[in-house]
Amino acid sequence: MDISQLYQLLGLYSGTGSSYGLYGSNYGSYGNYGQSSFGQVLKNTAVKNSGGISTPMDEIFEEASRETGVDIRLLKAVGKAESNFRASATSHCGAMGVMQLMPATAKSLGVTNAYDAKQNIMAGSRYLAKLLDKYDGDTKLALAAYNAGSGNVAKYGGIPPFKETQNYVKRVLEYAGEDFNINQSVNVQAADGSVQEQADTAVQTLGSASDDLCKLFVQLMQLQMQQKLQSILDVDGDENSSASTFL
Repeated sequence: MDISQLYQLLGLYSGTGSSYGLYGSNYGSYGNYGQSSFGQVLKNTAVKNSGGISTPMDEIFEEASRETGVDIRLLKAVGKAESNFRASATSHCGAMGVMQLMPATAKSLGVTNAYDAKQNIMAGSRYLAKLLDKYDGDTKLALAAYNAGSGNVAKYGGIPPFKETQNYVKRVLEYAGEDFNINQSVNVQAADGSVQEQADTAVQTLGSASDDLCKLFVQLMQLQMQQKLQSILDVDGDENSSASTFL
């Protein structure tokens, strides 16, 4: 656990807005010291330390290009046009992730998490490869189908007369001629789900320890509050004694 995570954990136990200062007004309530937040920090740490590796998106596109045979410049162009490489992007019609997969398409391609950049890019690349094969390598028709669906390409006998689709095909082809680097990294999930399983196991193992630590924090807070209250009472007592001396 690095220092930033330690500060994050300690921050869960700092209250504000109370006459008691740092520890807040709920020091007597064990349930108010962020057990769930504490557990989430532990879980995030477990995921980070159990194989959730930050991976350059350029490397994912390179792998996708090798696997599918589709020019990496075209794959990146689609990713840029679809979401500007935002793994968390969601369109108004429900398309998800970097290459904006629709739920049904993602499911048919075996994607379990469309917001996982690697799953999304690999699946989107396979889908585009199928479209290129379907249209005998005609990039314009494949892109039109990627945007508007193969049904519309068949219906209109070519690129559909939709302004959005026509602009999309033009934009992707322009991007494909730029040969740019993304220079962005994303956290990728292990294909077998082992990262999540290891994280859950780690949190379960640390569960009792985190409970004990929560209790310890509460006990320390209560002790310090008692000491502070006692010091206030002592000061009041001294002032009263001094006042009575002059009566």
